[in-house]
Amino acid sequence: MQTAKWRKNKILPTIGISTLGCPKNLVDTENIAGILHGAGYPITADHSKADISLVNTCTFIEESTNESQEILTELSKQEQKLIITGCMAQRFKGDLFNKFPNTQAIVGTGNISDILKVIKKVTVNLNNDKSLQIVKVDEIPMAVADSSTPRLNTQIGPSAYLKIAEGCAHRCAFCIIPYLRGNTRSRTIEDIVTEAKRLVKSGVKEIVLVSQDSTAYGTDIYKRRALADLLREVADKSNATWVRLMYAYPGETDEEILDVIAKKTNIVKYIDIPLQHASARILKSMRRPSAVKDTIKLIRKKLPNGTIRTTFVVGFPDETKEDFNELYNFIKETRFDRVGVFTYSKEKGTPAFDFENQVPGEIKQERRDKLMKLQQQISLEKNQSFIGKEMDMLVEYLKYDVKAIHELPQRKKHHGTPKRVVGRSFRDAPEIDGQLYIDLKSNDTTPMPGEFIKVKIVDCDEYDLFCKL
Repeated sequence: MQTAKWRKNKILPTIGISTLGCPKNLVDTENIAGILHGAGYPITADHSKADISLVNTCTFIEESTNESQEILTELSKQEQKLIITGCMAQRFKGDLFNKFPNTQAIVGTGNISDILKVIKKVTVNLNNDKSLQIVKVDEIPMAVADSSTPRLNTQIGPSAYLKIAEGCAHRCAFCIIPYLRGNTRSRTIEDIVTEAKRLVKSGVKEIVLVSQDSTAYGTDIYKRRALADLLREVADKSNATWVRLMYAYPGETDEEILDVIAKKTNIVKYIDIPLQHASARILKSMRRPSAVKDTIKLIRKKLPNGTIRTTFVVGFPDETKEDFNELYNFIKETRFDRVGVFTYSKEKGTPAFDFENQVPGEIKQERRDKLMKLQQQISLEKNQSFIGKEMDMLVEYLKYDVKAIHELPQRKKHHGTPKRVVGRSFRDAPEIDGQLYIDLKSNDTTPMPGEFIKVKIVDCDEYDLFCKL
């Protein structure tokens, strides 16, 4: 680090940025990058070229905490100066200075707007060979970024996440997130539409609406659930070709919301709704809605050709073999389109941490594997049903001979001859679901990222579809 060069020539340090965890955290990272970039700080994803490394961390479950710690440990070994932001910063605060001595600052989930001041202080400290520990963590996060907050889009392809609210008012027994993100704080409909329009104007084709609990949108500022109104406004005014809703809550996904999704042609018929379990006994212990079967029946009634993605937790304390079998049979009978399965993670600070009858790790893993094997077969059979049919595909990027070159829609340069087109259908959310692939022939016209094209399905595996033009 050439601190003398900074002082003499007034050169701003280069900030290396990494993000971990969910799409909500990614949006936070893009806001951080936007603030710093707007202030003139060079931004890089290559920490070897950075003077200061900022890591926006995740600590949702043990696995995500470990992943964040691994990256911080590796950067520490490289003697990088660290700034830790995100959920780990909010959760562990000053304790992180002991674990990662190169840390210069800790910034909480509600303190994104303070990041520029923090970076400036860190820069001054390093220029003066000082190592002062800066902690900027509000005990109860209250702030929420809006359309006036700078944002630097880092996502590959023609889709962008749009955070409609921050925090969660529910207190599920296993979940640490509300304690790190605070209660629900919604943005206004007008503000969200403003950002959606700006994203579309920049070349985005698909707006993906995210929050910790999207169906609770508006309960704070409008004193009612206003998601249906928001969906109408974004669909009608953003000019997005696709609008996708993520993170619905079972007890709040009502007919009005589903009717709007069904009616608006540019809202994809896709519901992401974490159910977590099927056993009423376990759901009660989880502090979750128990009428999950009725919720799925309503979705199937309103969106008969729609796609349902859900997640489940296995190995929750006191989950018996009978509870697990009920969940297994529920998945088998319901035949979801997309399923994710987590093993229960015992998180300090959550009510379930002290629950009795904790399930052994090997049993949790066995149960997860069994559910995933079941779902893989269901997914394969569903994908096989599309063979011979046509489908709309949103082109994400092109693959070339040597490596994938991720082409944003506005890019003009090509690198050699593309061999494969990679994209998604309405059934696939970015990053977490399957993809569509086209292996190009020499006489095929190459579609460009951001285009919507009609393809014919010719083959499949458990997760992906293989197509031709």
